[in-house]
Amino acid sequence: MTQPTVSAEVAAMMADLAVSARRTPDAYLASARTTLLRLLARPELLDPSRLTAHGEGLSRNLLFGTEALSVWAMVWAPGAITPVHDHHCSCCFGLLRGTLRETWYRAISDTHAVATRDAVRTPGFVACMMPSGPNLHRIANDGPEAAVSIHVYGYDHRVQASSIHRTYAVAAG
Repeated sequence: MTQPTVSAEVAAMMADLAVSARRTPDAYLASARTTLLRLLARPELLDPSRLTAHGEGLSRNLLFGTEALSVWAMVWAPGAITPVHDHHCSCCFGLLRGTLRETWYRAISDTHAVATRDAVRTPGFVACMMPSGPNLHRIANDGPEAAVSIHVYGYDHRVQASSIHRTYAVAAG
């Protein structure tokens, strides 16, 4: 996967974010939150071709990546849904366009989890978490229009295919 071309302003933001990945978890999460808020406030800084879907479901478009982090635009077609999952790395995301439902879960075994709460996320929403969890969630676009979110993960996209550590089946609860 080739590194996308970014503006000088976005390159500077990403360089600052990459440096923050080597700091304390709190400092890194604060930097990721600030970066996401800046990108959500100024979507014109992002390459519009990276904010489009590649078919049905969920499209993942790399915006930036280093050995310490990867930044993705996720385009959610109506009906797109992730499995219930946790992450092997930090996970921060912000909603640029549309609405998404985030449902949180509690593991009841290594393979099953029960829902504990859910919320509808709207444009401007930002969440950041470390993998120290438990941070089990599922994200779904149950709206009629495509949604776009920006994700900052603490992993090298060239080494690992995904930020997902483990997936879970939903148990009645």
